[in-house]
Amino acid sequence: MDGLTLRIIIAGLGVAASPLPIVAVLIILLTKRARTGSLVFAWAWLVGNALAITLAIIFAGKVAAPHGLDLPAEGFAAVLLGFGLIVTAWLARRGRHRTEDPAAVPGWVNAVDGLSPVGGAVVAFSNALTSPKNLALAITTGIAIQSALPPGAERLSAGLLYVAIASLAIVTPVALYIVAGGRADATLSRWKRNVTARAAVIVELTLFVIGIGLALRGVYNLLS
Repeated sequence: MDGLTLRIIIAGLGVAASPLPIVAVLIILLTKRARTGSLVFAWAWLVGNALAITLAIIFAGKVAAPHGLDLPAEGFAAVLLGFGLIVTAWLARRGRHRTEDPAAVPGWVNAVDGLSPVGGAVVAFSNALTSPKNLALAITTGIAIQSALPPGAERLSAGLLYVAIASLAIVTPVALYIVAGGRADATLSRWKRNVTARAAVIVELTLFVIGIGLALRGVYNLLS
């Protein structure tokens, strides 16, 4: 496995670790319109991530360091985005611990309850494109792909790998439901309870880890 492939897989796993869409698809799978709603949700997530990485690759060459500084675009972007994620994680943690009950379920968990298929698709598509974490990972991965691979099939394959890994946490429960039907309800309910109970901590830790990883990789890229 080469370095670029490993980086794509790690970035995809970072996108996959997104509690909001995971909770949303699990909620949809426990409703009467589980099959239709979950398939629409999964397709919206796939399309959103495909669009994100495609735009990142297309515009990667336009990322430039500040005027007068001869810095690698990938390293510069990674440092900025990594620092931004660390600050976002710190603000999220600080805000949670200022509430009366830091262990309370985040408000967005209740907001995604009772989603319609269209509402679920909007949540999936918008989270794939606008979540700070997912956006940062798409941008840095797009820059890496654009700088390492020539246009054509190789870039397409790299982009598809990114989307496939990023979609594992969404596609897996949907596939389980399609195969097992109602027999999967107990497993899906348990997954929903576990993710919901730890949603805030998962978000904060993921932002911290990915932010630190991006920042360190960017610094290494700038100094090497």
